[in-house]
Amino acid sequence: MAVQDEREPDDPGAGRGEQLSSFASQTLALFLAETEEQARSELEAISRRLAEQVSEPVAICELGLSPNGRPLMLWQSTEGGLSVEEDNVFADWLRRASRVGGELTSATRGIWCGVLSADTLSGETGLRMAVMLQSAPANAETIAHAYGIADAAVAAMVRIRKSKASSLERRRFDAMYESTRAWLELGADIVWEASAEGVLRCRRIMNRRGDAGRAVDGMDLKSLHVGGGGRSLLDYLEQEGSVRHLRARLPRDAAVNMPANETIYVSAMRRPAPASDEAPYVGTFTLIGEYGPSSHTRETAAMMVQVRGARLREEQQRREAEAMLQGLRLLLGQDSSRDKMAKLVSLILECIGGNEARVAQRGLDGRPRLLVPEQRVLGADADAALDLVAANAPGGLATVYDASADEGRRIAHPFGLEGGHVAVLSLPLRGETAYLICTTNRSEGFAAADIDFADRFTLLLRQALFLREEQSQMAQTAKMAALGQMSASIAHELRQPLNTISLAVQNLEYLLDAPEVDAAAVASKIGRVLAQVERASDVIDRMRRFGRKSVGEHAVLPLRTAIENVEAIMHHVLLRAGVRLEVNIPADLTAYADQLQLEQVVSNLIQNAVDAISGIGAKSERDEGLIRIVAARSDEEEGMVQLRIEDSGPGFRSEIMERVLEPFFTTKSADHGTGLGLAICETIVRESGGRLEIGNHDGGGYVAIILPHDAG
Repeated sequence: MAVQDEREPDDPGAGRGEQLSSFASQTLALFLAETEEQARSELEAISRRLAEQVSEPVAICELGLSPNGRPLMLWQSTEGGLSVEEDNVFADWLRRASRVGGELTSATRGIWCGVLSADTLSGETGLRMAVMLQSAPANAETIAHAYGIADAAVAAMVRIRKSKASSLERRRFDAMYESTRAWLELGADIVWEASAEGVLRCRRIMNRRGDAGRAVDGMDLKSLHVGGGGRSLLDYLEQEGSVRHLRARLPRDAAVNMPANETIYVSAMRRPAPASDEAPYVGTFTLIGEYGPSSHTRETAAMMVQVRGARLREEQQRREAEAMLQGLRLLLGQDSSRDKMAKLVSLILECIGGNEARVAQRGLDGRPRLLVPEQRVLGADADAALDLVAANAPGGLATVYDASADEGRRIAHPFGLEGGHVAVLSLPLRGETAYLICTTNRSEGFAAADIDFADRFTLLLRQALFLREEQSQMAQTAKMAALGQMSASIAHELRQPLNTISLAVQNLEYLLDAPEVDAAAVASKIGRVLAQVERASDVIDRMRRFGRKSVGEHAVLPLRTAIENVEAIMHHVLLRAGVRLEVNIPADLTAYADQLQLEQVVSNLIQNAVDAISGIGAKSERDEGLIRIVAARSDEEEGMVQLRIEDSGPGFRSEIMERVLEPFFTTKSADHGTGLGLAICETIVRESGGRLEIGNHDGGGYVAIILPHDAG
């Protein structure tokens, strides 16, 4: 029997040895991983192996913190069989595990337990790793394995991310050094002139290159060959007039006296009309060592790089300060939040050397949508791309991708972006996080300093998004208040079909009790009931649609349809106030706007007109209450359409004309208004790329909505 066959197949010592060997090899592979994808692949294998060892589900999780301190689940393994939800139980476990130094800690509901990596390993990144098990292990060896896995994983991830950041910085420094060295190489070691016969004489020797000067002094230009065609320097100058930084091959007798392992480059020109005392040919020699510039050149280059780097940093800080100031001006300006976002994105692209950008987030309906630019259509894989962006954003920090790699392509293409490198910056909000996704065509990609600045600049982008959210919430609040004011109208609209249905059902009962049932009459009554049910359903749908929060989707829409929807909602308000509504809108006239928001604006303006005619907020003496809505293409502005709501009220007094669009300004009593109506209307219209105009006409006042005719 062979020696290895004498060991029992279920020898526990042998099993532990094999497991230790397997974990050691997998941990080594984790340490050798060069990318986050490779590291996570190794962690998947480790979680699967650990689950087999403990015979229960296991999860390895990557944890971080959002900018507001909320714990985040950045990634977790799937092959270990355990799924940990990012909920309050998880957040409570993370707080308790952090307090006890990462020791084995159970979830509050006992659904799993886990160990946390040491916080000293994560440095300034805030990154932590956790190993979760379904139940507390019975032996200390498994706990020790879990500790080792968590610490090894966080060390590997921190190393990979620091390496990525330092490689960006190193590429930038290398580019600076190479450009400086190239500039120095264009300088001269020897300045010479040559007679008409081509005899060379050294006029000045620099950089302590006397040895080279002695080797070339007195040389014939006919024996000095340049370029790839084998022409002599003298022939080249006679035919071309000049040469610039070409490699030169010295004659044999001169070459043997030159320092070894050096290449000589020549720049020269033929004077077109030399004076009698001037040589017709002048030029320079530059000597470059086999492995780069000489030590003298290297020292000079290093010094110049330092000086240049200091100047670049100073210039960059100045540009950043100017960009921040310009961004603040944009943020505090009177533009719409949409225009502010677009201008801020353009500014950040200019500062970091980007060529294209998108700002994306999930809408209220769960689908991805673009905030900048709004008109662009997303690709079919945008949903998966947004999931990938969210999963790879570590604690809100910027992430850079190579657009030629798989992840970079999966992010860039669905958003219609082209470039060599992709940068993603998180914009955490109160609700769903938005993301700034931008590309650059620069061969060196995004510089680390540029990404750091972009991270800081995103504070302004977040403020612009906050303003957008607040304006949307204010508009929604005003809309619900309007629905409350229209409750009587809603009740009236529903009461009519309900009364009709009640009478029809009573008639049906009478017909069915008759000795002979009239089938035609019964069918007529049933048809009437169904028609009234549909009418009531339409009323409810209109109210529900009006009350729904807009997702901010602009489109080209027919104006007459939007006004008809508002007329149906406001019908009883007009009827109760004794106000007649006239609508004159061409059937083919369109506007580019969000339909729900436009209907809210028009209903608000009609309510204001009714109040003005009824004497609420201003004294009104009228014979007839009339509101006229007219629309037409603007004669003064190409591509714009004007929707004008006129009323027969007292109009706007001259002393309040300039204040009516101010928030909280109103001439109504507290029972009839808050002063937010016109301010919100003006904000909504501005967000659609239009504006409000307010004035008086012969028979009262008017408010005009000027909107783009189409998306262009």
